[in-house]
Amino acid sequence: MKKLLALSLALLLLVSCAQNAQNADPAADNTAVPEDPASSETAAEEKDEDDFSEYLPSADYEGYEFCILKSPDITWCLDEVWTEGVTGEAYTDAIYNRNSRIEDLLNIKISQFDGGVDGAIKSSVTAGDDVYSIAYPSLSSAASLGAQDLLVDLKQLSEFHIDMPWWDQAAMDYLTVANRLFFAENEINIQYDEATWVLFFNKDLVTRYAMESPYELVRENEWTMDRMHGMMTTVAHDEDGNGELNAPEDYFGFSTHWGSYVGMLSGAGESLVLSDGEGSYVSNFGSERMLLVSEKIGAILNDKTATVLPDRFKGASVNNNEWAVNTFYNGHSLFYGEVIGKFADLREMENDFGLLPFPKYETVQEFYTCEVLNSALAYVIPRSVQDKSRSATISEALAVDSHGDFMNAYLDTTITGKSIRDEDSREMLQIIFEYRVYDLGDIFGWGGITGAYQNAVDAGSENFASSAKKIEKIFNKSVEKSLTAYEEADGT
Repeated sequence: MKKLLALSLALLLLVSCAQNAQNADPAADNTAVPEDPASSETAAEEKDEDDFSEYLPSADYEGYEFCILKSPDITWCLDEVWTEGVTGEAYTDAIYNRNSRIEDLLNIKISQFDGGVDGAIKSSVTAGDDVYSIAYPSLSSAASLGAQDLLVDLKQLSEFHIDMPWWDQAAMDYLTVANRLFFAENEINIQYDEATWVLFFNKDLVTRYAMESPYELVRENEWTMDRMHGMMTTVAHDEDGNGELNAPEDYFGFSTHWGSYVGMLSGAGESLVLSDGEGSYVSNFGSERMLLVSEKIGAILNDKTATVLPDRFKGASVNNNEWAVNTFYNGHSLFYGEVIGKFADLREMENDFGLLPFPKYETVQEFYTCEVLNSALAYVIPRSVQDKSRSATISEALAVDSHGDFMNAYLDTTITGKSIRDEDSREMLQIIFEYRVYDLGDIFGWGGITGAYQNAVDAGSENFASSAKKIEKIFNKSVEKSLTAYEEADGT
């Protein structure tokens, strides 16, 4: 996907110089100089670097029904893997056309069953019912299902080309636990793209207050938490004069919810857990840099003069996040922290807005990194599947085909065409997708580390040491239990 995204965005950014782009052919980097330049140019023109048709399998499954088990439609993002027919909508039509091509190629019928994924997988495996060919639980659920030996180890299936771009390579690295890969991400379903943490910002407010462009700060490697916080305090003010920032009339620096600590933590280059280098994991609570980063996150999220969270908003409950998007949508917040799927809520926004990665903690960080939400849907094969080779072959065919028209429809039409408003945001999107990360602490929730961290951030820096010590014992036991379960799982 990274390669496709880079090419797709580059094409959009450089469309006005298409003629010059033709002269900058990748073949020019080859040290071997052809004797016939004309024939070389012709060969380069004929070669399609995005043609992966050689990876499409050849088989006849005699009308087999390939049933995809998935949770009912999630309202905050795109998560479709099957549609009934052509509707004229580029994204859903691409899904239908992809499925139709693979149905014809392999002589199968693709169907979808919406329901409780976790329970359905458990029931089918326990009963030995070969009902579902593949399934899409959340990342957190998949982690648990793997520990219960209900899933197939994807690394054992030779039909997959897991080093190819239709598989998310970051997921391969992060989600391999005890050398087992029970769940992963591929382009059959792009919901994991939709579930990536990002920042939206109000460009009109940046102009009104004559602030430096966040785009330029990103490019110059100066987009840090301190810069973000400074811009927040510049904009925030008590518009209604009641002495507090807690009403729709007020202006805020940052509207979000407590989940944003995930985006901020990953943006700072930190995570809840770290690999110990020997196949296990340790809590990251106690490291010196983690403490400094967490203090900064707490300073931003707890700044009642600039940040507003659900419990600080008049008439909003702690679990009601509509106010966050509405405050930004109505032009009363400089930044809005959410996932890419929330683009759809902003399409009719009157104020101009842009897209950013979460800021770094310090400029010496190498990359801007954005985390995938732990509720993102993950690709799995239930152990109840009798012909696992068939499920893998069909899945790989769908993923390979998705790397073409389907991903183009999503990136070029749904995201850049309908949601992104400027070329700078397209560039930011490339950065966001290129350096995506997953946090096993957030996914597995070992020892209640996720809630403990959030509570510590909320309470203040002096609580980090005690919080880390409080969960240390149960955290270590929880990690050991998961690793033992993964190692002992059959996975076939």
